[in-house]
Amino acid sequence: MENIKKFERIVHIFFLLQSRSVLPIEELIEKFQVTKRTIYRDLSMLERVGIPVVHSHGSGYSIVDGFRLPPARFTEGEVLSVMIAEKIMRNHETESVRRNFEHVLTKIKGSFHSHQKNEILHLQDKLLIKEKFDVKDYVPNIMDTLLKSSVNKKLAKILYKNAKGDKPNLRTIEPIGIFNENGNWYLLAYCHSRSDYRNFRLDRIQKLDILEKHFEKDHPSVNELNEFYHSQYFTEIIVSVDKKYAHFLSFERDNFGYVKEIITGETVLMYFNCKSHPTSFVRWFLRFIDVGEIIEPIHLKEELLVILKAGMVRMASCSTTIISTI
Repeated sequence: MENIKKFERIVHIFFLLQSRSVLPIEELIEKFQVTKRTIYRDLSMLERVGIPVVHSHGSGYSIVDGFRLPPARFTEGEVLSVMIAEKIMRNHETESVRRNFEHVLTKIKGSFHSHQKNEILHLQDKLLIKEKFDVKDYVPNIMDTLLKSSVNKKLAKILYKNAKGDKPNLRTIEPIGIFNENGNWYLLAYCHSRSDYRNFRLDRIQKLDILEKHFEKDHPSVNELNEFYHSQYFTEIIVSVDKKYAHFLSFERDNFGYVKEIITGETVLMYFNCKSHPTSFVRWFLRFIDVGEIIEPIHLKEELLVILKAGMVRMASCSTTIISTI
């Protein structure tokens, strides 16, 4: 049994070496939970069977470029799809599926050429998937174009329609990366019109042109900027809920930046520093409209009323349709 485990580990190391341009020995030690001496023996075994393993001082181990089993050719789009699939599958709910998919991808990446491995490496910090992702969910067609633009540091022009539905306007941007949040995909970019970082919902981009001109600035990763944005900006919200029903909010309120509550008689005032989009809070709080109300800010209270009225109109329309068919 021990020999089988050793064989599996050596084979796995081989596939890892094929899938990476450089593989640090510390990573292997942590992954397999063995000693450095054991990893050295495994690498020596690979060399004895004819695998040209080389050591880069201060970096790690790699296989001589050009050696791969079996040979395969991948297009630029296929390489990009492998990276996107890897990011999405990391959030899969089933551990065994995640683990098996990781093994499959390791073998696939083992057939990549060196420049393709480096491309995957550079793309890693351009895509941030924060939520559980359903395979049926919408993935924008322009994602690969924007990701390549961010890696190649090429300026882009987008025709963008904002949330208010105003006439679309042209923006010149420096694409940085893509992330998903609250069911939507966003491009994080440096906007020349605003001279600042901005998020653009991908489904609101009416037109996209990648320019030949390059931008020189080295931007932080999409993860760093996203964390900074959420740590700096939030919406302060105060709601009032009937004391009898306040406990029903406790199951999900932490998702919306719950801070504290104050009990006043038969009501409970709850305070939130909401880092999600305020509309997502409004639609969540809609469940409790019969036992609570939004106190501040006023514009969210008005937004709740608009949604409620639209729902009533829709329900009345559906009722009329049902009656007419009877």
